[in-house]
Order: sequence, then C-alpha cells, then structure tokens
Amino acid sequence: MEPARRIESRTLSVGEAFRSPTYYKVPSYQRDFAWTSEEVGTLWEDVAAAIDDGRDEYFLGTLVTSPAAAEKTREVVDGQQRLAVLSMFFAAISREWTSRGDQKRADSVFRDYLGSEDRRTEAVIPKLTLNELNDSVFQKVVLKGGVLKTAERKLLERPNRLLVEAYELVVSRLKKWLEGYEDQESALLDLDDFISAKVQMILIDVGDASDAFVIFETLNDRGLDLAIADLVKNYLFSLARGQIDKFKSAWGDISLLVGSGNLTQFLRHYWLSEVRLVRERDLYRALRSTAKSAPKARQLLERLRKVADYYAALTNPEHAYWADFSSDARSHLEALLLFKVTQFRPVALAAMERFSADNMTKLLRLLKVISFRYTVVSGLGTGNLERVYTDAALAIRSGKAKSPKAVFELLKSAYVTDDRFAQDFAAKRFTKAGVARYVLAEINDDLESDKERMVAEGTGRITLEHIMPKSPGPGWKNAVPSGEDSRDFVDAIGNLTLLEKGKNRGIANAAFKTKKEKAYEKSSLHLNKKIAATKDWTSADINRRCKALAKSARTIWKVSY
Repeated sequence: MEPARRIESRTLSVGEAFRSPTYYKVPSYQRDFAWTSEEVGTLWEDVAAAIDDGRDEYFLGTLVTSPAAAEKTREVVDGQQRLAVLSMFFAAISREWTSRGDQKRADSVFRDYLGSEDRRTEAVIPKLTLNELNDSVFQKVVLKGGVLKTAERKLLERPNRLLVEAYELVVSRLKKWLEGYEDQESALLDLDDFISAKVQMILIDVGDASDAFVIFETLNDRGLDLAIADLVKNYLFSLARGQIDKFKSAWGDISLLVGSGNLTQFLRHYWLSEVRLVRERDLYRALRSTAKSAPKARQLLERLRKVADYYAALTNPEHAYWADFSSDARSHLEALLLFKVTQFRPVALAAMERFSADNMTKLLRLLKVISFRYTVVSGLGTGNLERVYTDAALAIRSGKAKSPKAVFELLKSAYVTDDRFAQDFAAKRFTKAGVARYVLAEINDDLESDKERMVAEGTGRITLEHIMPKSPGPGWKNAVPSGEDSRDFVDAIGNLTLLEKGKNRGIANAAFKTKKEKAYEKSSLHLNKKIAATKDWTSADINRRCKALAKSARTIWKVSY
C-alpha cells in the first residue's frame, strides 16, 4: 500500500513565516523572478491602501513548501515571487531607518525578516535564498543595499533586471507614501506592524517533495493563475516519488537551456513538432495524457531534455550545434531572431534531428524567406502558419518530407506571392531600425559585385540614415506637396539608406544638397550611388525608390523550387 501523504495547511502572518527558525530556499528548477512593475506596484498599493483604510487583515495567497536537504530549510514550491517582494518591503523599511540615523531599528528589521548572523563566522544567513540566476543579485542589491554600476546593469539578464527594478520601485513608493504623513517614523512602524501581523498567508507544508505538486491542479481549478509550464512540472514531479531529485535535475537543465520564461512556448513547440497542433490552453491536458506513470513521466522528461538542447540552439547562433555548419546557417538564424518570429521552430526542431547540415542550412533560408515575406513585410496572421508548420514538422518526423524542397511544397500557402510581396514591401514603413539595417544591407550586397566592399551589417560599421529627416529643417519645405504629411514618408524603405559610421555626423536635419555633398557622394556603398545622382529629394523620389528596392527584394527573398 502506498504511504499516506502528509500535507498540512494553516494560516499564518508574514511575520510568523519570517520570524520562525525556518529558512526558505527557491530551488534551481523553479522559474526566475518574473514580477514586473505592474505586479509589484499593485501589491504595494494594496498593502498601503489596507493600512490607510484601517483594515484588520490583508490576504496574500498561498505558500507551498517541501523538505530541503539542509537543516531547518524548506524549498519553496509556490510563492517565491511574493516572498521575494515581501523581502524587498522589509529591506526598504530597514534602509529607511538607516537613512534616518536609526541603525538600531534598521538592524532589528533585518534580523527579524531578512537574515541572521552566524555567531562563529559572523556571516549573514539569509532568510530567503532565490534560485541560482537571481540569488547573487538579490543578496547584493536587496539584502546588502549594493548599487550596481551602469555597465553592470546593462549586462543583467531580464529576470535580474526585473528584480532590481522591483526593489527600486518599492524604495521609491515607500518614500512617496511616507511623504503623506506628518509623523513619518510612526507611519514606518505602522507599516512594519501591518505587514508582519496582518498580511496573512496559507502555508501548505508537505512531508514529501513530490506531494507538494499534487495540490497544484486543485489550486488551479480554484482560480490560481499558473503558467502551463508550472502545471506540467508539478504534474511530472507528483509522479516522481523516489526519483524526485532526478526529475528536479532534468527540469532544471531544461529551464536553463530554454530560459524559464520560455518554458511554455518550448513545450508547445515540442508538441507541435512531434505530435499534433494544439492550442496553448489545451497543452497541459495533452502532455499529461502521455505520462500517466513514473516511467512514462521519466521518458517524457528525458525527451524534453534532449529537445531542449536543440531549442537552445535555435535561440543562439553561437551554440555548439552550429559548429560544423557554414556561416550561412548562422546568418539565416540571426535574421529569424531579428524578425522575432518563433512559429517556424517546430519545423526546425524536426529537421535538426533528420536533415544533413547542408539541407538544414537550406531549410533555415527557406524559413527565413517565408517569415520575412509573410510576417515582417505582409504582416499576415499567425493562425495559418501554425497549422502548415505543424504539418510540415510531422511530415519531416515521419519521413514523408526528406528535403527542403519537399518541405516547401507543404509550406506554399504561407509563401506570399511575388506581386503581393513587392506591393507590400514598397508600402511598408520600416520603423524598427535593426530590421531596416538588415534589409538595406542585403539589398546593397546583392547590388555590389566586389565582395570586399559588402556591408557586413553585423560588424557595426554602418548606421541607418533617414534621407528626409524625421524633423525636416527649412531646406525640406518643398519635399512634400501641400496636403501631404512628411511623417507618411520618413520611414518608407525608399527614404532609408546606410552610411559608413561617421559620414552622417552633423547633417541630420540638413538640406538634401548638403547631405548629398557631405555624405552620399562620399559613400562607397552601392546603395547610395543613385541617391548621390539625384538632384532633389521629394515624396515622388521616395515612392520611385520604394518600387525600385521592392523589385530587388523580390529576387533576394525568393524561394526558387
């Protein structure tokens, strides 16, 4: 007989949770810090309003914990976002006392809610430890009050950037809130007391790690908003029993490979690539149907771990998978990443396990061209794409589509015709600088016969130039006929070009004649030859160049099967 599950629940205050001799640890397989300023701001406003309204209680939600290897430590299965932000509240209060010269109260807040000091080593033992990605930044910025340099902030991954922004928001909201009180020290004490004693949680504590995940479906059915990936993880873990550590390790690897914020997307693309088309809301039930026992769950995790490595390669042109490929493969992938399209990935995942390097490179180009025509330029809906991409992926898996040409036959409905593409290209406004640079670089290099003079857009040697400026000076008063607006032309592809770095310095809003003499005539880029030969620059010239560049685009972004 299977042993009875030990699941205990009770209501406790935040102060009771933090003041207890328990330490909380967010395991590596849990998702990274993900709260934006909206969620953080909402929690702050709710707590502040509850205090201002004289309410006796504020219910925060559920905290689910399970055993950890370390003594007096519990792993946080659910509730890590709220615990992290509550720690920010207490850290901001402690910091405020320090700024007021009351270090005794600052230290007291820290000891009660944030950490204790090891009497032997004098090292701070944090009450809450986040996962591997977030913890060092959490400790440095929130617990130790460190300030990141500008260069350090630029290098932060998104979860850590959100974490830093969340703490800065809490600090600023606290200061603004205190400004509304004449006796600010009393208000600060009231805030501490309210969060500690009157902000309530339901603690669900389990005796076995895998038991913690059984409750998630019940919580979800009762309104808890969980990501699909969380539900899948929790279900798989509930089947793990004696293999829970192996399950955690596998999920942690998957999360690191694809990024915790991309797990649901990855799971869906995996399913589309190997099984069938499924809506996101039905994904959990579909995945669960394949794993109804511990062996099946383990098999699914092992398969997901393998596919995750391929998926990681689709988000990183420098991944080891591409080491034996030509530079063309990486170039095609870089373009797909620039376009910010993901619908092609089920097809790519299937091909990565079936196609040779040469055929995989050709397929990436095919997917690049289709994505550029269908999504970037013509802006068509994604519903049809998912269907045809899923069919193509399954055809690759089954061996029915063994070459890029065979795949193209299945994707033809997503291939925008030459006439439609040229028309849409000429009319499109390229407001994203990165995409505009890519397009112009490809056109320039197609026109250029000397390979040594090609643009090499990725090297950063060129800049995007608006020929008619976004804010035209007096020299442009006749560029657009009366009744028309220059803003309708400024981002048209016909009004955009590339210049070698430095050649556009000081000419941003100058008249066309000045820009031509100082920049376009001196440029070595083939793209600028006709511009340099043009007498004036008007909306009519822009429209003519739009059509000329669209003609070039038809041949550059074309599949010739």
